[in-house]
Amino acid sequence: MEICLIGYGRVGAVTAQLLAQEYGLDPMVFDSSGHRVEEAKRRGLRASLVDASNPAFASRIAAECSIAAVALPSRAAARVVRSLVDAGAEAVVDVSYVPDPLAFHQPAIEHGSRVFVDAGLAPGLSNMLAVRAAGKLDKVNRVTIYVGGLSAESTGPLGLVASWSIDDLIEEYTRKARARIAGEEKLLDPIWDATRVELPGLGVFDAMPTDGLRTLLRSLSSVPNLVEYTLRYPGHVDLLRSLRSLGMLDDKPHVASGCAASPRKMLVKLLEERLPRSGDRVILYVEAEGEKGDSWATISYLIDVRQEELGIETPVLTFMTGHVHAWSVAQAARGYGHPGVNAPEELAPRLPDLEARLERRGIRLHGRSCYEH
Repeated sequence: MEICLIGYGRVGAVTAQLLAQEYGLDPMVFDSSGHRVEEAKRRGLRASLVDASNPAFASRIAAECSIAAVALPSRAAARVVRSLVDAGAEAVVDVSYVPDPLAFHQPAIEHGSRVFVDAGLAPGLSNMLAVRAAGKLDKVNRVTIYVGGLSAESTGPLGLVASWSIDDLIEEYTRKARARIAGEEKLLDPIWDATRVELPGLGVFDAMPTDGLRTLLRSLSSVPNLVEYTLRYPGHVDLLRSLRSLGMLDDKPHVASGCAASPRKMLVKLLEERLPRSGDRVILYVEAEGEKGDSWATISYLIDVRQEELGIETPVLTFMTGHVHAWSVAQAARGYGHPGVNAPEELAPRLPDLEARLERRGIRLHGRSCYEH
């Protein structure tokens, strides 16, 4: 069985390492950057310089690879996944953001492809925990997901670490978030609809609605209140509101000293240069609220871990995202899934295996149940 990994960036490098070390799979790496291809080779991986967005190369990958694992920036991922599906790939496991993952469903059925979407931390692990929490209630009123990739301390630029694509980070701040409130589908603005929350035992955070629910809006269709929030340290949203008012999140190019560049691209460049590369903290808090028998119940799951606690070189957010991606690839390699789109919550029955693997790495999931009569 040939496993191919498309994209050897921050997350892809972790995915490749874990596929080899944790699952005994030897991935073939494809990347459009010569520097990253050489880095993969230095780490003992087979690697080739390929632009997978080219349909001809997508056809080659689909023909040669049993499973194509995709770890690309959001602006390229949808095109590559669709090309792989159209080329008849047996299985595609995507950790990248694509605007509408369910758009792959019918083409994947037609071509007999198993497409695993949102195979990361959030969305991904968050989806599995959401359906697990909701499944413990007789009637669910609300499911809320809080997720944050932060610096370990609330200091430094923006309180962040460069643990994933900075371009995707800014995209998350400008993309409308799909949510369900009081039974109605809503589009929320990450900055203007942000709020402040206090989470049990964790403290106070800025909470920005972000577009991570995606397939959960369908699989938890009966839940009237469903929102995902990205967590940041207090003051982060005020800074973003100022940056947006100044036009720093705009894509429209401006000319300065004879050169044209968009403020957003300049901001991405500056953050790439200035943000620290390590020393992060990941919080994932999933809460479901509703009825259980004669009681009102709240079911919650929490992960709160810092890079220094794990003793790893890679930021925790990168490591956990790559870990879920590699685990999802392994499930596909074992024959799990069906033709069409496989949402991450469909892997929830296998969640105990992922939990055990994370715990061996020092990442522990804490569950809590509260009942009020």
